[in-house]
Amino acid sequence: MLEFLDLVMLSRLQFMFTIIVHYFFVPLTIGLASILAFIEFRYWRTKDPLYDKMSRFWMKLFLVNFGVGLATGITMEFQFGMNWAGYSRFVGDIFGAPLAAEGIFAFFLESTFIGLLVFGRDKISKGMRFFSAAMIALGTTMSAFWILAANSWQHTPAGFIINEELNRAEMTNFAEVIFNPSTVIRFSHVMLGAYVLTAFFVIAISAYYLLKNKNIPLAKKSIKIAVTLGLLASFTQVFTGHASSVRVAETQPAKLAAYEAHWETEANAPLLLFAIPDYENETNKFEIGIPGLLSYLTYGDRNEPVQGLKETPKEDRPTILGNFIAFRVMIALGILFILWTTYLAYQIIRGTLWDNHFALKTSLILLPAPYIANSLGWIVTEWGRQPWIVYGLLRTTDGVSQLSRVELFLSLGFFIGIYTFLCYLLIYLMVKEVKKFDMETAFDIGQDDRDKKEATV
Repeated sequence: MLEFLDLVMLSRLQFMFTIIVHYFFVPLTIGLASILAFIEFRYWRTKDPLYDKMSRFWMKLFLVNFGVGLATGITMEFQFGMNWAGYSRFVGDIFGAPLAAEGIFAFFLESTFIGLLVFGRDKISKGMRFFSAAMIALGTTMSAFWILAANSWQHTPAGFIINEELNRAEMTNFAEVIFNPSTVIRFSHVMLGAYVLTAFFVIAISAYYLLKNKNIPLAKKSIKIAVTLGLLASFTQVFTGHASSVRVAETQPAKLAAYEAHWETEANAPLLLFAIPDYENETNKFEIGIPGLLSYLTYGDRNEPVQGLKETPKEDRPTILGNFIAFRVMIALGILFILWTTYLAYQIIRGTLWDNHFALKTSLILLPAPYIANSLGWIVTEWGRQPWIVYGLLRTTDGVSQLSRVELFLSLGFFIGIYTFLCYLLIYLMVKEVKKFDMETAFDIGQDDRDKKEATV
């Protein structure tokens, strides 16, 4: 009955489940760290106590998210070590450097200054508070960079040789490994996705307070910052998304062909809006498209041919349907983010957002949308690389550990159980913190007391 769940499929399911759940938390950590740095900067320069309360409130949510994200990251590494022995042997020499750099230069930096800002907030100057928040934001950004550099190497390997005797990749040029052809574009795209998600998170919670007529000054100030961030990030995301697709066409043409359900290499290639692929006859049973648009978007010229899936041997082709749907839903959500943040910005300029229940309630409803978009981005990226775990070098079937199906079923059940608990814990703590927060009574330490303590430092 479950024969299709073989060793490779079960290992892939575990990877998909753990990476998606872990990535629920990462973008919010990245984005909230940057917003906190901005709020601390404003507090340092204006000395407005409202910014102090904003920082303390959003820091609490940041810490809950950071803690649960850290826990899911540790269990995900356990999954890597257990299920992907062949992969670990092949890439160990390459991945060691960026992962070590992430731990030494990024995680150490953000952890140190999180401790200082959380436990020493009332004992350091406003300028030092801003510096600490900026270092946290820098640490989360650097952490994302190192992880994405390692991930990008799997898609566009560079700076290595293959040791035939040991059957593994060995580094020959550190800079080429880190700045492989897709690192910078992928990093930019992921960072902007994180900012969009964070913007919608802050907008949703601020909208909740406005609907409840509670914490109004904090909500108004926060929503203005978030809408500005969301508007800039969602618009800029168009350019990084386009650049990312062009780079995929250059380095992984089969992946782009799968995204687009594009079988034949042809000029004036259409951009398909809808398609039903026919794998047996290597065509689409039905399709609706815009002639020439795929060629134009990829090469800036309708007469340039776009490589079709038939150019790739059947055994090396990614599947179409899942990639095609996930890619289009992600783009549709990206357009929605632009339209919605533009609408909210217009309402703020007019001064009508605060009493616009349609806008506030819809902002609450839209909270899951950027989480879905970010997850779909990873699904498209990783699914489109198949059947390679390291593109063109190592097949996924050669990367798995030789475990039994029983062991994989049991470990999958373990991951589902522990991740479900962690997600429940996060939602419970977040909701509890947001509901109980009252800026009039919270943080009872007085400004005068803080100023006196600051003067003694």
